[in-house]
Amino acid sequence: MSALQPMALLWLLLTVPAILLLYLLKPKRREHLISSVLLWDRLLKDTQARTPFQKLRRSLLLLLQLLLVVLLAVALSRPFVRIHAFGGQSMAIVIDGSASMRATDVPGSRFEEARRVARRMIEGMGQSDRAVLILAGARAHAACPLTGDKNALCRALDEIRPADTETRMREAVLLAASLLAGQPDARIYLLTDGGFEMEEGEGAQAGLPLGEAQLHFVRIGQKGDNVGVTALDVRQTLADDGGYQAFARVRNFSDQARRFTLEFYRDDRLLDAREMTLGPGKAHAEVFALSRDAATGVLRARIDAADDLAVDNSAAVVLQPRKRVEVLLVSRGNLFLEKALSVDPRVALSKIAPGPDAAVAAPRYDLVILDGKSPAGLPARGRYLFIGGAGEHAPVTITGETRNPTFLDWDRRHPVTRFLDFSSVQVARALVAKPLPWGQALAECEAGALIAAGEKDGLRSLFLAFDLTESDLPLRVAFPILLSNAVVWLMGSEEAASSYRALTGAVVPVEVPEDAREVQVVLPDGSRRSLRVEGSPLLFAETAQAGIYRVEGKSQGKPFRIQFAVSLLSEAESDIRPRDRIAIGRTSVPAVDARSQKAPREIWHGVAFLALCLMAFEWYAYHRRL
Repeated sequence: MSALQPMALLWLLLTVPAILLLYLLKPKRREHLISSVLLWDRLLKDTQARTPFQKLRRSLLLLLQLLLVVLLAVALSRPFVRIHAFGGQSMAIVIDGSASMRATDVPGSRFEEARRVARRMIEGMGQSDRAVLILAGARAHAACPLTGDKNALCRALDEIRPADTETRMREAVLLAASLLAGQPDARIYLLTDGGFEMEEGEGAQAGLPLGEAQLHFVRIGQKGDNVGVTALDVRQTLADDGGYQAFARVRNFSDQARRFTLEFYRDDRLLDAREMTLGPGKAHAEVFALSRDAATGVLRARIDAADDLAVDNSAAVVLQPRKRVEVLLVSRGNLFLEKALSVDPRVALSKIAPGPDAAVAAPRYDLVILDGKSPAGLPARGRYLFIGGAGEHAPVTITGETRNPTFLDWDRRHPVTRFLDFSSVQVARALVAKPLPWGQALAECEAGALIAAGEKDGLRSLFLAFDLTESDLPLRVAFPILLSNAVVWLMGSEEAASSYRALTGAVVPVEVPEDAREVQVVLPDGSRRSLRVEGSPLLFAETAQAGIYRVEGKSQGKPFRIQFAVSLLSEAESDIRPRDRIAIGRTSVPAVDARSQKAPREIWHGVAFLALCLMAFEWYAYHRRL
């Protein structure tokens, strides 16, 4: 047994001698007439016991008073014992609800194991303990506020469910720290397998303000036997036949070689099956050709591996016939642009010289590319690519010019600049551009943005700060890829609908007919969500399940149905090997065994109650002359 305030025991040094001194002092006597000398015997014993400088005689009252002082001093020192449990006066129980917690390497699943550990923590709470329950997934939220009500915590624990998403653990930890701010003996317990990636800005230089809270990592899971589909995409080839190619990548996260079959389905029909063997930690990519006539329906890549995680064994995209993109090129003549656009089978290219006629013709086209100075009077709603100049609908403001700018950095995740390398691109002259509040810089130099994009109120705009003839970009492989990416992004969901797939937990834009007022979204598990349509595209955020979603409604009195696919496609979640240590910001936390943890339990309440009982008995003994 230990004490939180051992200095309180010093009271014994003062109170015990004081009681003994008071007991030894000779009290003043009053004379009384008595009828018999037999009563003197008891009086003499009491007098002798209180005579100073004599040996103390046995006295029940003295013993009770000394014992009472000892118990009160011990209670003030706040004694505690350590028991096999988690706890603290204030604790946050953060449960990882991501896809990797669906792994079945423990009875039920990892999520069920985390639920069992959390229940033991709640049941082991002391009378003064309080806890908050947080579910960490694509978005962190408090399932139960800070409370000492064990029943409320257990009810919230029974209601939470895992999702097929990644987890934003740093967000969950910061939420826990904010809820425990100012609370005594605050502790944060992470019940997770550690299968999450550092979020943007969480590198070694990113801080994690926890205040006075202590962070503990309770590892869930035993092994990591899993093979998963980590990438799936479909793109139209640049060949004249207008065919498509499906790309799928599979990785083996197990510690031993695995043999399985990768199967491609269109709707429910098997198109191809390929056997493969992967060594530990190895990945393999397959490319599958699709004819133009077969590029409709749902394309699914599936592996038949029997492993511990099922949600990543398949991924899907929804294929729809891709319409031709009507592109208007406003230019005095640019051979690089014309050649690059003409070889793209998706593009139907028209050309016009700069002037008032360009602004009049612009509304008839899906996409307008403005090479150089843009004409006035362009429609406020549309899709524009500005090259070497900026108009009223560009996502930037121009403040000057710069010579020989260098690409310092670019966004490698944005659809426009992904798969590109600008490190060696040479530019002779460029405009100095600053993104507007609704725009963002995709590539930057010392002076400002070299590539910027923006979107607002039906307008999509892309900006390139330099004339193509004043750079060597058209001579590089990155140029046709940049144009292809630009067309896809500017066309938005209309272009992406030909092979649209989203990641679980993401917000999905769905193009619905303009006259639709209400739609029903059917989730993969069959449940429905009714949504009121405020505009197109409709933004749908409830994508925690992997699978096919259906959007149903009516347009001009006729029913319509739109499908989109949501898949996991996350190496961090597919790598289900339990971690021995996790790093969040600068904080590195080792794993602890849930069964070996001991938590302090204060017992001063019992000591104080015993002292109260002793005080009552001392009062009784005094009045009964025991």
